[in-house]
Amino acid sequence: MSGFGLRSHLDRLRERGDLVAIDDRVHWDEEAAAIATVAAREGAPALAFEQTPGHVRFVAGAFGGPDQLAAHDREPWDRIGDALTAGEDLATVPPTHEYGDLLELLAGERTEPATAADGEPAATPDPTLDLHTLGLPTLSANTRPIVSLGILAVDLGPEYGTTWVPVRGGVRGSSRLRLVVPRAFRERLAAATEDAGSGGGGVKNGRERGGIDGGPPTDPPAVSLLLGVSAPALVAALQGWIGDRVRTDVPELAAGIAPTATARVDGRLVPRDAEVRIDGTLRMEAPGGREPTVTGSTPDPASTTTTTEERRAAWEAACETATVVLGVDRIATREDPVVAVSPLGAPLSDDTQLVSLVEAARLYRRVNGYWGVSPVRWVRLPPEGGLGMCLVASEILYAGFEWQLANTLFSFSRLFDKVLIVDEGSDPTDLAKALDDMWVKAHPANDWAFSEPHAPSATATRYRRDGETGSRLHIAATWDPRWDEEYIAPRVTFEQSFPENVRESVAERWDEFDLERE
Repeated sequence: MSGFGLRSHLDRLRERGDLVAIDDRVHWDEEAAAIATVAAREGAPALAFEQTPGHVRFVAGAFGGPDQLAAHDREPWDRIGDALTAGEDLATVPPTHEYGDLLELLAGERTEPATAADGEPAATPDPTLDLHTLGLPTLSANTRPIVSLGILAVDLGPEYGTTWVPVRGGVRGSSRLRLVVPRAFRERLAAATEDAGSGGGGVKNGRERGGIDGGPPTDPPAVSLLLGVSAPALVAALQGWIGDRVRTDVPELAAGIAPTATARVDGRLVPRDAEVRIDGTLRMEAPGGREPTVTGSTPDPASTTTTTEERRAAWEAACETATVVLGVDRIATREDPVVAVSPLGAPLSDDTQLVSLVEAARLYRRVNGYWGVSPVRWVRLPPEGGLGMCLVASEILYAGFEWQLANTLFSFSRLFDKVLIVDEGSDPTDLAKALDDMWVKAHPANDWAFSEPHAPSATATRYRRDGETGSRLHIAATWDPRWDEEYIAPRVTFEQSFPENVRESVAERWDEFDLERE
């Protein structure tokens, strides 16, 4: 049992008892999303909805994880770790994954060639299907079916080649999708399309003539929307397009994480094992048109969509966004296709977990390259905090270093407005201990530092939606490097606190109850 595709990942979860099959009929209209939301909030196993009225089956929680503040035998990043290492021998992959190993894997941003196609796409065209018969889920009653945990494949021309882009969207009729994409992608695509329209040989396979933002007539680019893709493809798409630096070599980034089988469709690379492929052409409407542009966390006032439909994916808080429209030409699926979906906006949802890890790895790489040394041991944006808080464990190089570290993190990311700095020896798996250090080691009068109230708004926080500025806060929950060791309180442990006979008695009772030992 190996491979990096979604099916192989689900097989692994099933074998480990971390996936529950729901054989009762569950409707795609609101019902599936409601169940997935409760499951994510309660830290349940991944859910496979085996019986739905549509053509596709769903799985929710494929990349999610439990609340780290509750007692579980898994870590929040274990399913992502499984999905990124699923090609290894099952016996060699640990049931839980070291958080630091995943940070190192993603922070390296290693690339491998992905230009050679490995074969035909696994999905084959089915002329009987349209967007409604697919049966994608809705988030609530009377709303449109949504696209989540998908990527868009498009050829940007000879200079950049194929790139993969994170998308979130909704179905419009039987043959049209309205998709939210990173604004940088839309701008890059517009430039490539204009280049093609002027004879530059950029985007291929266009069929119609049309304008972009008032520019010269150009051909709408041909694209593929891929659903049910592997975790390396999803993670690489996020690495390429969110954050402060765009990378278009996304297929190569995915291949650098894990071997990624690819195939060519009309000249563009697509993940070969995608469960559903929707081919069509992309139209980029001008701001103020019928398909309004959306920027950052503030929907365009011209938007006519409902609040429920505008539940954003977590990655949308990390970059400027824009809207495009996909006109569907054909739909291809694998036999009995299964699609990973995320209940957007729900606590601990899959998209939040993925962005948490990708953004933490990006910050880990940047801050460790900032001073010419590598003081930071780990960075976390706990999904439990909705990505609005950053935890960092670091060596304190000198007095005042924590202030510099916090401000560096604020300058590198727009997601959070709170930074908690803990000692380098703190365990990333013990979120409760980190929060405990905040109260034990940090004095509100000395170690809590608020900025002036004109700091830029954080984009992931849920309590500020009006675009107004506010203060940032950093908390230094570390022992002051100027203190002598004798003034630092020793860590109190079970072995230090009780006599030997008491410890032996407790250990015997512990074994009687068949409890696990660390």
